Amino acid sequence: MKQKVRRPAIVLLPALVLSGGLYAAPNILLLIGDDMGVETLASYDVGENPPTTAALDELASQGVRFTNFWSQPICSPTRATLLTGRYGFRTGVGRPIAHGPSMPEPPAKPDWAPFERPIPVRPEFEVPVYLRLEEFSLPMAFNANPDLGYSTGAIGKWHLADGHNGWIDHPNLAGFDHFSGLILGEHASYYTWIKVVDGEVSEGTGYSPVDKADDAIRWIGAQGDDPWFMWFAFNLPHVPLHLPPAETWQSDYSHLDAESVPDDRMAAYYAAMIEAMDTQIGRILASLDPAVRDNTYVLFLGDNGTPNSHVGPPFRRGRAKNTVYEGGVNVPFIVAGPGVARGAVSEALVNSTDLFVTIMEMAGIDPAEAVPDEVIHDSVSFLYSLSNPDAPSRRDWLYADRFDDGLAGVANGDHAMRDQRYKLVRFRGEEGFYDLREDPYELVNLLDGDLSREEQAAYRSLSERVLALRDSGRSPPEEQSDRER
Repeated sequence: MKQKVRRPAIVLLPALVLSGGLYAAPNILLLIGDDMGVETLASYDVGENPPTTAALDELASQGVRFTNFWSQPICSPTRATLLTGRYGFRTGVGRPIAHGPSMPEPPAKPDWAPFERPIPVRPEFEVPVYLRLEEFSLPMAFNANPDLGYSTGAIGKWHLADGHNGWIDHPNLAGFDHFSGLILGEHASYYTWIKVVDGEVSEGTGYSPVDKADDAIRWIGAQGDDPWFMWFAFNLPHVPLHLPPAETWQSDYSHLDAESVPDDRMAAYYAAMIEAMDTQIGRILASLDPAVRDNTYVLFLGDNGTPNSHVGPPFRRGRAKNTVYEGGVNVPFIVAGPGVARGAVSEALVNSTDLFVTIMEMAGIDPAEAVPDEVIHDSVSFLYSLSNPDAPSRRDWLYADRFDDGLAGVANGDHAMRDQRYKLVRFRGEEGFYDLREDPYELVNLLDGDLSREEQAAYRSLSERVLALRDSGRSPPEEQSDRER
């Protein structure tokens, strides 16, 4: 077996100094929005008339906003990269996890609940997709370092399980001490749902984002002075589109009809749902004691871009969610916390895989020691950029992909790779090549004309790198033990 590659020594940001000169291990709160690109937040100054998001605007003023952050183009693959630090062609999670064992029917929808636009029919796939139990996950790294004293909790949307990996027990099998939320990827209704709490099934009614925030506030409060890591995954603003309760609005949506969601107004309902999410973020953060908040890293990201049905300029339909264009993968990412620069912007290239080792380092865990030798991962720490956001990017490139039918679908899937300037895309079998410095929204495919010498070199370099990367991970995880990380 080849030796595991060792990284440079970790540079930790300062934790809170307690009386007596002792340091408190920092808390870590990971917040995940569902289906929102960079154009949805005012702090990014990209979209037209974005919704009001007081909590996330304040978070951006307190921390670092990353402009070149890539998720994967759709939900389950991004969640898998966050948990494992591994691209989809290594885990086999290249598309949303569609189904699982049968669950009880939820209670009847309350009469007072608003209309919710029906969810589109999802395609059936012959090959099941799920996150394998053999994968080494982020909470397992915390469990492997019990001396640090962390508790780990996951609240909200999971969307990584089916009958092959433990189903309703999967969040706990993946290493979380506590799970409360939705195993499936989406609600049929935000007002009546089936909830799973540590492998036990129960019924829920009311507005589910409020219920999830309540769960988070209770769990955090129960940790007392002990450090914690929480994964909090919203379903908002994912379908079904609806008008949220008025008390969650931050703008006036009284002109919208609660009993219908017409085709020409979908973007307005979507904006209201983003505001409802932001209101719950504000509740969670406001519940923290000031000293706890000062010693808590707060990370917010979108899991993929805005849906095509209501994406707004500068992005466009056909190049949003579920695609590897910028509208599908360039999502908000904001980090605040102890030692983090305030109100700063970083242009560093950061991928969703990178949270895997960076969150470990925030907690004082050495990834080189915590991650098993046989595990190949694709995570690059961005911890350095939190205190020095102008520092050069440690990544030379970003990668994202989408494919069906597990590992067998990789060869025919979509992918994209970019360097500091250029981006190579394969989407539905067609190639595109773009200069993101001059054309950030991919309007001009350079392959339609003659490439300059610089462009030719960049195109060749990205093409070769994609092939080399994918060749490094074609075998399933259990067959990769003799490969170098």
